Amino acid sequence: MTQQQPQTPTDPDAMLAQLRQQVRDGWEKGADFFDQRWGDQGDEFHHGVFAPAAERMLGLEHGARVIEFACGNGAFARRLGRQGMRVLATDLSPALIAHAERRTETIADQAMDVAYQVADATIEREIVNCGGPFDAAVCIMGVMSMPLLRPMFGGAWRILKPRGIFVVVTLHPAFATSGYKFAKSEQDGEPHGLTIERYLSRYVTHGVTNTAQKEPQIYFHRPLGELLADAFAAGLVLDGMEELAAPQQEIEQSRLMWNVLPEIPMAIALRFRRP
Repeated sequence: MTQQQPQTPTDPDAMLAQLRQQVRDGWEKGADFFDQRWGDQGDEFHHGVFAPAAERMLGLEHGARVIEFACGNGAFARRLGRQGMRVLATDLSPALIAHAERRTETIADQAMDVAYQVADATIEREIVNCGGPFDAAVCIMGVMSMPLLRPMFGGAWRILKPRGIFVVVTLHPAFATSGYKFAKSEQDGEPHGLTIERYLSRYVTHGVTNTAQKEPQIYFHRPLGELLADAFAAGLVLDGMEELAAPQQEIEQSRLMWNVLPEIPMAIALRFRRP
């Protein structure tokens, strides 16, 4: 991920408003590119690693009512819908929601109970306005694009049933942070580990997730302790965690350097529960 420090104002409210707008603009501008890249099921990491981990941790029964935050073009919502779940999938980008609705309209299983709604998960009232109660909530690869997490956790607490589950899957903040570089062997130049330059401090960067992406987006790094603290402050408890490695591949076949580092997790799945 390439990095570039964005310019932000000093007033906290103005800074937050600008960050929210930058995030929204980035996803709106990149919606067509990401929809094409993700397709109906999501890219290989989404449907091969992130989505299965979320399913395992959710442990849902047929007919469960689920809300998804930062749903993108709806790949996971459709996956749950095909398993008989009742899903409300939300995203702050109207363009991505339009892609999600289009893809859902064109698939064969029209009996799915999947609906979409534009909602910014960093604004608690927009989450509460989604209704409820829900059996579970999920956010896959979305928190890196959120300037605030406490509104999402607080909103989830308010719309989940007692003992309701909230699963968050995100890039591992201790390893796949914007502060890492791949360490390469002096002999063959192949990656054999990571060099982490910063972790504990919170910071904002611009970057791309794919070399074909034309414009960088804004991302927010926060250490794991801060992410957990926001969930705990909202009243949620942590009762499950999985650290997720990329599928292992030989170097000549790998699409990402993460594929040749199976001992270093690129993502983490966290299961919270409302008491």
